[in-house]
Amino acid sequence: MPIAAPTEAPPVAAEPDEEPAGLQAIRLRLDRRLPVADQVHEALRAAIVGVHLLPGTPISENSISRQFGVSRTPIRAAIQRLAEEGLIDVYPQQGSFVAPIRLSGIGDAHFVRRALEVAVLRETATIWTPAMSAAARAVPAKQRLLLEAGDSDGFHAADAEFHHLLMSFANREGVWTTIQTAWTRLARFMRLFGSPDRLPLVIEEHLAVIDALDAGDAAEAEARLVYHVDRAFVLLDQLPERYRRYVVD
Repeated sequence: MPIAAPTEAPPVAAEPDEEPAGLQAIRLRLDRRLPVADQVHEALRAAIVGVHLLPGTPISENSISRQFGVSRTPIRAAIQRLAEEGLIDVYPQQGSFVAPIRLSGIGDAHFVRRALEVAVLRETATIWTPAMSAAARAVPAKQRLLLEAGDSDGFHAADAEFHHLLMSFANREGVWTTIQTAWTRLARFMRLFGSPDRLPLVIEEHLAVIDALDAGDAAEAEARLVYHVDRAFVLLDQLPERYRRYVVD
C-alpha cells in the first residue's frame, strides 16, 4: 500500500565533512539468481542502520540504478519497504531521504524488545544446558576479537547474534522476527549516538546474563538482561547538541 507523505519537511542532510560516503557506502554484490529488490533492500537497510547513510541523506533511484546496473523498479520496491519500516521518508515531488530518528518510535521499539526478550529469557532459563552456555559464550568471545580488529559492523552484528541465540534456544524464531523490526530502530539510534567506550561493556553485560543462567538464577539473569537493554536510554541524557538535528520527537 502507498506510504503517506511525512508531515514534516525533509530533514537537513549531513554536512559534507560529516557524511561517511553517501550512496557509495552501500555494499551490494548482486546475485542475479536472487530477487534484486530483496538484495537492494538489505544493502540499503544495512547502510542506514549502520549509519553509513546519515539521516537526511537523499536516496536517488537513478544513482543506485547506475551504480549497480539494475532497473529502477526493484529499487523503488526496496525504498517502499524501507519507508514502511520507518527508515526512509518519501516526499512527493521532492524525493526520498533517510528518515530522522524519531524518539517516539525509539520508545515503542524499546518497549517491544524489552518485553519480548525478557519473556523468552524466562523460558530459556528453564531449559538451560552447558551446551547452550558454551554456544552463548562463543559470541562475546567473537565480539572481543571484532573489537580488537576495529570491525564495528561485525561487532554489532554479533550483538544481534547473541540475542537471537537466546531466542533460538527457546525455539522462538517467530518472536525474533518480530523483535527485528524494533531492533532496527534501536540499532540505528545506538550506532549513531553510542560511544566506542560502551562496546567493551556490552561484552561484559552479555557475560553477566550467561553467568546468571549458569548459576541457575533466572531472576538475576532477567535483571542483567533488563539492565543491558535499558542502557540504550542512557544515551538520551548524553546526546551531543551537534547530533540533535538528526532527531525529532
